[in-house]
Amino acid sequence: MNIIVVGQGAMGLLWYHHLATSITITNLSLLASNQHKLADDNYHFIDSQSIAYQGKINYAYDEQIQHADVIFLCLKSFQICSALEKIAQQLKANASIIFAHNGMGTLAELPETLINQHNIYALLTTHGCLRKGPLNIIHTGIGITDIGLISGNVEITEQQALTSLLNHALPTVTLHKNIVERQWLKLAVNCVINPITALHNIDNGQINNNIFTKQIEKVLTELVLVARSEDIHLNVALLSKTVQQVATATAKNCSSMRCDVLAHKPTEIDYINGYVHKLGIKHNIATPENTQLWQAVLRQAQRNQ
Repeated sequence: MNIIVVGQGAMGLLWYHHLATSITITNLSLLASNQHKLADDNYHFIDSQSIAYQGKINYAYDEQIQHADVIFLCLKSFQICSALEKIAQQLKANASIIFAHNGMGTLAELPETLINQHNIYALLTTHGCLRKGPLNIIHTGIGITDIGLISGNVEITEQQALTSLLNHALPTVTLHKNIVERQWLKLAVNCVINPITALHNIDNGQINNNIFTKQIEKVLTELVLVARSEDIHLNVALLSKTVQQVATATAKNCSSMRCDVLAHKPTEIDYINGYVHKLGIKHNIATPENTQLWQAVLRQAQRNQ
């Protein structure tokens, strides 16, 4: 199986390292946006047990792209569409595409021709990873990974084979028949933790402060109503408990959105609270709390430019 990991950020390099060191993978390459500048560099990886590794990157060029069986997109949500458009003409039909990003709504942005020609998966992970510099990452926390088909028609045995391959590289990876429901569960957590930590410049654990309780309930209540209109049935109380648990488990972590704001980089807010806002308009459901958070993060980003 020929696999290309797209993206040289923390998550892309995390998967690249584990796939590269897996004995079941023989044809692996990395497609980096600036690989012409990185071609002579080694990557540096420190695993969750503080053991250091160093390896050579095998970069992807036209030949690798044309023979790819799997395109593993470890990018920000707003980069997915443009990244695929750049290589779409080179991809062979039925190549599998894996989305590994925060938020929802990227599938709807793709051209119909691309959607019709490929099997598309969503991958959700709770592994923690920190990028210290170009090709330099630390695996900060062991997590779990969920994967499932969001578009396409592929035999369950092929889905299981892909899941098994990923699980062998970086366990534990579980295949789900209804990955969309799990995407909504992750979206709910992101709709709370990401914008609030970014706007208040706080660590994840501080989300559990009582001053945020009412705001969190409003955010999740709106999300549950919108999700129901999409035939996804969630429970506000259970979501609140999940948010609290995630905040506790990652108490000292800096959320990805807060990191982006502090680094003066674009955020994924359009695909998180902005996605709830957009679906609220579609279904004629008011989402004032999610809309306010979406707009506030956009303003914050504009001020930082």
